[in-house]
Parts: sequence; structure tokens; C-alpha cells
Amino acid sequence: MKRGSVEIPRMGKTMNLYPVIPAVRAEKDIEEALESPSEVIFLLTGTVMNIEEIVYKLKNGKKEVFVHVDLVKGLSLDRCSLEFLREIVGVDGIISTHIHLLKIARKLGMRIIQRVFLVDSGALESGLAQAEDLEPDFLEILPGIVPEFIKEITKRYSGDIIAGGLIRKKEQVFAALEAGAKAISTSCKDLWKII
Repeated sequence: MKRGSVEIPRMGKTMNLYPVIPAVRAEKDIEEALESPSEVIFLLTGTVMNIEEIVYKLKNGKKEVFVHVDLVKGLSLDRCSLEFLREIVGVDGIISTHIHLLKIARKLGMRIIQRVFLVDSGALESGLAQAEDLEPDFLEILPGIVPEFIKEITKRYSGDIIAGGLIRKKEQVFAALEAGAKAISTSCKDLWKII
């Protein structure tokens, strides 16, 4: 595995993707995420009252911020909320399981990460079909601890994959990357600086 970042072209920009993306679930972890070598942060916390302040702090620390819109308390899952996140908050992109939101975000010129939970083979097939249609910037598959599924998905899907969910050990990070994931996302702070 290559050390450092992998350049992934996205929507006319280059995104330096460090192999381990901090997934921040609590405000208390923001400082540690800012110290991570990753230029990208997944924000999985916040409310409509504090999201602007949190994103400002991360952006001030030279981080690209992807907000998981499904998890921000007080946001409606609609176009107005996405416009708010783009225009007022200044996020770089969104993460969601909701295809209609991802389609709206794409029309608004935002980068999008489609999350797919691999609960059974039906979810896998549905997620891949949606991804082929949507062409998200990244397809994040959860749980990311099953290298054989990562390999299968990278063979069947032409886009870039991020593995997330339940990744708690260094060996799991390397296994996901070796299986074909471009990066992994994790809320396990011990892994944020391992490479």
C-alpha cells in the first residue's frame, strides 16, 4: 500500500484523499480530527444551531468537510437544507443514504457520497444499481470490515469506494485498502494517524 494521499479527480477539482478519513461523531473529537493528516473530514454530528460553527472550525483548519445530512439534528431532508449547507455553512459535500437528496445535491453542484449498508444481497444489488445511475463521487459501503465484499464491489462498480463502519483495528484498515477501497472512514480516533 502506498503511504500518503491518493489524488482522486472530482468535479473539476483534485481531492487529496488520505487513506484514513476521520468520521467525527462528537464535537469533543473535532480537535483531534484537525490534527489528522487527512484533508477530508466526515462530520456525523451537529445540529442546525451549531453546524455552521463546527464546519467553520474544520474549514479554518484546512479540511474539506462532508456532512452526513441524515444525522444533523433539525435539518429537513430537502433542497432548502442542502442550499443552507452549501451557501451558508460552506460544506464541500454531503453524505447520505437518501438518493433523492444526493440527486438534488448533485444538481446544486455539491460533491456527494452515497452510503450503502450491506445488510443482505438485496441491499447490495439495490445500492450498486443506484450508484451506477447516480454516479456519486464516492460509494461508501458499510460495514467496511468484509474485504471479500469490497473486492466484489470494486469488480462490479467502476467508481471509487470508501469502506466504513466497524473498522477498529489497523489490520482492518489495510485489509479494506488491499481489497480495493480508496480510503476508509472511521470514528476510531486511534486509527486517524496510523499511516
